[in-house]
Amino acid sequence: MKLNLGMLLFCAMNFAHAETLTQQNYDQQIKHYTEIIQQTKSILDEPNSKADAKMQSQAFCDRLDAYEQIAKLSRENANLELASIMLMASESYLNRQQDSLSGSGMTSAVFCAGKIKQ
Repeated sequence: MKLNLGMLLFCAMNFAHAETLTQQNYDQQIKHYTEIIQQTKSILDEPNSKADAKMQSQAFCDRLDAYEQIAKLSRENANLELASIMLMASESYLNRQQDSLSGSGMTSAVFCAGKIKQ
């Protein structure tokens, strides 16, 4: 069975195209990822946290992934309300973490390999 080149390109373009969300869907997804970030605060931000190193690294990777998802959603839906602000805030956080990890000779991909919950 031969595939038409035009059909192949059409399929490839559909897979590469980001899904445009409604404002309501965008808000729901942002809320979900913001809740993940909030859940990590007691582990990562509390001075008297009893979390061990494994819990801390998992929480860090969960938070990092949440910020990455917020940036991706906001970039793909830049026309929606608050998307530009959410993109700026998430990229700021991600850049700070990248700088910090790079300074210690690490990347987020290596540090978080196998730790991101889907």
